[in-house]
Amino acid sequence: MTQFPILSSPIKVGSLTMRNRMMTTSMSPGHGYVTNEGVPTQRLLNYLEERAAGGTALICQTIAFYPRIVTGHLHPLPLGFSNEHLPYLRAMAERVQKHGGLIIGQPYAVHDWKPTPDADEEYWGPSTKTISKLIPNPMTKEHIETFKKNVVQCAVTLQNAGWDGVEVMAGVGGILNRFMSPATNDRTDEYGGSLENRCRLTVEVMTEIKKACGQDFTILVRWSPVDFIKGSLEMEESLKIVTILEKAGAALHNLAPGWHETSVPLTTKDIQDGYWSWISEKIKTVATIPVTTAYRNTDPDVMEEILQKKKADIIGGLRYNIADPEFANKVVEGRPEDINRCICCCRCLDDVISQAKPLNYCGVNPHLGEELEKPLITKTNKAKKVMVIGSGPGGFSAAVTAARRGHQVTIYERGPRVGGCLVMSSIFSPIYDRLNTYYKTILRKHPEIKVELNTTVTPELVKSVKPDAVVVAIGGHPVDLDVPGAGGGNVIKSHDFLEMLNGKPPQKPGIVNKVMWNCGSVFLKFFYTPDLARTFMAKFPWPLGKKIAIIGGGLPGCELGKEMMHHDRDLVIIDDHKKIGHDVGGSDRFHITSAFKKSPHVTLEPLTKVKEITNQGVKVVHEDGSEVFYNVDTVAITLGFDKNMDLADSLMHSIKELYVVGDCTNPARMADATKAGYLAASQI
Repeated sequence: MTQFPILSSPIKVGSLTMRNRMMTTSMSPGHGYVTNEGVPTQRLLNYLEERAAGGTALICQTIAFYPRIVTGHLHPLPLGFSNEHLPYLRAMAERVQKHGGLIIGQPYAVHDWKPTPDADEEYWGPSTKTISKLIPNPMTKEHIETFKKNVVQCAVTLQNAGWDGVEVMAGVGGILNRFMSPATNDRTDEYGGSLENRCRLTVEVMTEIKKACGQDFTILVRWSPVDFIKGSLEMEESLKIVTILEKAGAALHNLAPGWHETSVPLTTKDIQDGYWSWISEKIKTVATIPVTTAYRNTDPDVMEEILQKKKADIIGGLRYNIADPEFANKVVEGRPEDINRCICCCRCLDDVISQAKPLNYCGVNPHLGEELEKPLITKTNKAKKVMVIGSGPGGFSAAVTAARRGHQVTIYERGPRVGGCLVMSSIFSPIYDRLNTYYKTILRKHPEIKVELNTTVTPELVKSVKPDAVVVAIGGHPVDLDVPGAGGGNVIKSHDFLEMLNGKPPQKPGIVNKVMWNCGSVFLKFFYTPDLARTFMAKFPWPLGKKIAIIGGGLPGCELGKEMMHHDRDLVIIDDHKKIGHDVGGSDRFHITSAFKKSPHVTLEPLTKVKEITNQGVKVVHEDGSEVFYNVDTVAITLGFDKNMDLADSLMHSIKELYVVGDCTNPARMADATKAGYLAASQI
């Protein structure tokens, strides 16, 4: 018996049977996965197959239902509205179905549309009424008929290609959703006014799909019961929409909270796993067909709890499936500790949605992008002795990949525990501790990966070990601040915490500092947990006092500031960039900076430089030359990292096979280090 009995159990959806309760929501992975002409590449086929083989019961895939010319911000999508598209659509279906999975196509009707093949893609809606700066092109009756025919033709094409069903996109602020919402629909004809009229176009699309494809062809509906848009849908109306959609032939309610335009955070790591199941729970009070809850579902225990409490029937999501393609198999087989869980860093969303980049990076899974065109692991013909220096994301990724390929791997870590900077980052972003836990599981289950803790690697040590290959992943040098007072006892630098956790107390002036840093380092070296460190910071005004100046408004400074807000600290965040949060991912940036701006305890100082630090605080100078002094207890320097090539350079002439990965050669985000470590080990 699995510990996830409901999550692992089959369920009937229309004429289909899902082998378990885990499905993916629709996606558009972008360039490299699909050509500009709308043809899926080997990369997309492999992506789909990897996840179907990993046990995912149902995969949704976005499909272009009208001719598209890919330019600028547009993502290429597989075309699916003509017989000429059948060969590659069949190939996509075959890759999923041969592993027992189901594949559903979603005609992508979210932002733009074009009524004729030679027209430009533009923003369309029921009327010119809008909730943003974009003014929709109002659809005439002729446009509506063309739109319906486009979607129905796509459904027929998918059915002819052997796909298992179609999903009507009526949520997240898409065209059908704009018709359903009073915030964007002020029509006075049969497509506006009453709830039934506003839902009419969605109902007609579904009805005509049934006529064209047959009553047994399964239709899912992706819709947003709560929009988080002023004047839009609320739960009272949405409970009535449930019956309207079911009468039209829906086999599944796939619920998506919020519109893309909402200011409410929906998918960030600050939202608890399973939070949005309150919406599906409400819908289930009137629904007679299965209901899917989506967004922020990455923990199998929470997924099972949602199903046990009958808050939903199916768990939908995308990032958990990007992070670990074998998530479903590991759940069904009762191996949750083996799941490489999503850490909600949002790199995938930031790239694909915010910047129109392809799906190449994930914080925990390097096998994306070009890597999908190659086998996950290729066994080596000659086992080598591999020395991996550093156990952060880059080093650990390299070590695990090299070991799986058959090499003899030893990780060297100068601290008392694996994880590198993750050990410190987990204090300020607790979800990162998932990755530390995963590392420990791998080491426990793979004793062939040796670990040497509390070991600072020198060229002499490397020479004595005599490795065949070396991977240097020791992290970057913290960027320092060169102003008077920067070495004062009230100044905390990025690596001071990490040094203390590693049992190496930073040397600070003042007897109190010396005692506290030394005692803290001894205690935390043996008893550290992220929760313990957070509790300590919350209850004690040391090493971070009541009033804190954070120098550096990038990702490190924002994460520190966000955590300190929870502990009632008064903050001033200072940065010489135009905006605080300048390098924070698009999914998080608005919500973090908005929280700072709303807080009476946070002052933001962009376009500002530090002039001097004293025992009483920090003096800053603005772009216009004006100066301000902030009286604070602690000055925290969080300016990020520079390259740290000292060790690598010292080994350059003595090690023939030398790889340098992560922040020590290219300070960037966690996903970059994970990918770099994987690529290095793949070459050994």
